[in-house]
Amino acid sequence: MKQAILFVLVFMVCTAGFTENLRFKQFGTPIPARADLDVRWNLPASAFPPKIWIYHLLPRKLSPKTISYLMTLCSFTEKDRTEWSTNGMVFKTTDNSRHLRLSFLEGTVDYEATMDYSHAYLVKDVPNEKQAVNLTKKILPELCISLSDLDKKENANKPGISSGVSQVTYFVNHQAITNTFSRGVSFRRAVDGFSFISVGTGGDGDIRFGDHGKIAKIDLSWRNMERTKSYPTLSPEMMIKSLRDGKAVQGYLSMNSRGIDWRTAKIVTVNQARPCYYAGDSLRQHSDWLEPFACLDTVVDTGHGNIRVEIDCPIIDE
Repeated sequence: MKQAILFVLVFMVCTAGFTENLRFKQFGTPIPARADLDVRWNLPASAFPPKIWIYHLLPRKLSPKTISYLMTLCSFTEKDRTEWSTNGMVFKTTDNSRHLRLSFLEGTVDYEATMDYSHAYLVKDVPNEKQAVNLTKKILPELCISLSDLDKKENANKPGISSGVSQVTYFVNHQAITNTFSRGVSFRRAVDGFSFISVGTGGDGDIRFGDHGKIAKIDLSWRNMERTKSYPTLSPEMMIKSLRDGKAVQGYLSMNSRGIDWRTAKIVTVNQARPCYYAGDSLRQHSDWLEPFACLDTVVDTGHGNIRVEIDCPIIDE
């Protein structure tokens, strides 16, 4: 599937810091245990690497050079610095219209400029998609983020950088005036070549460009990490058993879908499978441990038709 469905994994951390259980329950629908469920693995047994690592997420202290670059990029001087400590710093304008917050503990960069536009002052010269992507590719190395560390586009060897616009429509003298006030560029981290599914926990970013190409927003979470321990990946037979044992989660379905009644579902066919990493959601529960899971692209024969759905399940047995 083009994008992994985002799930919150609730972590039970033992004294050594590792996860005892992966429970995919906050997003998506837990699949009930059913020993007789017909699951068919329609891909090579070697779809996964033989081993996969667990990572420890660490603080990321920015160098003076990187901080200076961000100050210049976001138009701040030392006079604008209002807070600083060993854990980070904050820059603000006197009118609070712009701020830059750096957290070394969380590995985050948060910049935002308040935009107050109207039909009397339309935003001009917002970069097009190609320009915004090229600008982002120049910015990331200055933040010590290698383009090779970005998640790849599906079936391609290029960084998976996506772009979209924000627009507003004004009605003046019974005429509609649509103004593009920013263009956002988003990207996601890859770990050992596998997607890091995250919301503000160390592996995603969004940069927005506004009036005359100026930076309007930076929302970046990028922590350091270290390998802690590797585990053998589960065999297809063990993943099928996990699904039958009620340890997997069904992803979201389209609004016009009839849904899946797992008590009567006939056949689950796994057509694609890939490892992903997850460390939680900064808005809810998050962990300092980066854990792998298996993302399965499946087709479910419900008895009333076929439904394509993502299923996530454990990839290691700790």
